[in-house]
Amino acid sequence: MHKAILIFATLAITITSCSQIPSDAVVETAIAKTDEAQASSFPIETNTPLPTETQAATPTPTPDLRVINLDPNQFLLTKELLPKEGKYYLPASDWISPLRNYEIVSGWGVEEGREYLAKTGRVDGWEVFYLRGSSAYLGPEEIADNVVLYKTAEGALLVMTEYSTCINEENDYVLQQIDFRIGDTTNACIRHEMQPSGVNRVWYRLELSYRNMYHGLTLWGWDYEIDPELAKAIAADLVAQLENADLSAEVTFSP
Repeated sequence: MHKAILIFATLAITITSCSQIPSDAVVETAIAKTDEAQASSFPIETNTPLPTETQAATPTPTPDLRVINLDPNQFLLTKELLPKEGKYYLPASDWISPLRNYEIVSGWGVEEGREYLAKTGRVDGWEVFYLRGSSAYLGPEEIADNVVLYKTAEGALLVMTEYSTCINEENDYVLQQIDFRIGDTTNACIRHEMQPSGVNRVWYRLELSYRNMYHGLTLWGWDYEIDPELAKAIAADLVAQLENADLSAEVTFSP
């Protein structure tokens, strides 16, 4: 802008000193110089990109791979977690027992049993069956639990996805669609057995994994005695026990 003023001032001095009316050529030349001066007074646009701010990478949390390194018997279902009105009890000593790896091989067959143990990293397990002691209580006749310790959380998860009782069609269970999760993963399934009276005997099963632990909870009785909400409440208590357990870098426990 300052250059344009200077040109006009110079032009005025020239016109005044000559005392003549400028010709058309002189005027056009002056206008051209003025336009050139105005254009040079503004910065020329370029395509150079503006610097952008570099955002710091969000740190990825380290996964917690710690495991429970305790005897699974410590987490087996107890009478204290069952409805008191049902007066559940153990009819005999063999209604609660360990379930060792060699028993898995014996029951499943050598090839299938050993493959299962190798793929899942099963360490040890326990099972218990409680019988209802009060006929006045409208609840399951039997409540059972199977708890198993694996070396890793991946092993427990593999049981839920490949070796689950709920997804094995040979067990006659029907997998249920559920809108809840107890523990890290949860399976729910039901099995009906029609009786001559026309009323079903029912097995309702909840399977869950938490870290490297597995629970298989089963309620058995007449159709009208089985309430899935009871199974959910018991399963939540079992997971709460696992959540309060001390954690280790690896499993060193051996039965």
